[in-house]
Amino acid sequence: MKDALDVHRSLLAREIPHEIVRLPRPVGSADEIPDVIGLAPQRCVAVRMYIADDHPVAVIVRAGTTPHPGAVLAAARSRSLRSATAEAVNELTDFAAPLVSPLLLPDDVMVLADACIGHAEVVYAPTGDSGTAVGITSRWLLTASRASVTELCLPEASGSATADLDEELAEALHRKP
Repeated sequence: MKDALDVHRSLLAREIPHEIVRLPRPVGSADEIPDVIGLAPQRCVAVRMYIADDHPVAVIVRAGTTPHPGAVLAAARSRSLRSATAEAVNELTDFAAPLVSPLLLPDDVMVLADACIGHAEVVYAPTGDSGTAVGITSRWLLTASRASVTELCLPEASGSATADLDEELAEALHRKP
């Protein structure tokens, strides 16, 4: 299985600036990285693996999010889409399934990235190892992963829209029938 050392060596060989960060405690999945290192989920990425028309697709998203299936289908120019099993992910990528790195993916895996990944200058990604993450500029991550960038996730609710919904809900709860 690939791990942090493989990711580090690959980036060094390509002269891509990065930092391997030792996590204060092991994580079970990429979605845990923001909590463990004390960063907003927008600063960390995860890889979701799918099979689109029998072809593997890796989708890079913000930690804790999943892409919209219709957007992945359109970007992959496919008619069917299903989540890849953990066994298939391990076999396809040679990374532990919940900790797939967006780096060092095989050439036969299509790589898509949600456009919001580029909103943070530096992002932290899994390395395939439960005790480390790689810090890298989003530009270099997108380049090194050979990702096609597109809108894949639903937009987040704005603070004012959420506040308006909260007010409406509070009013509805306090209205007499």
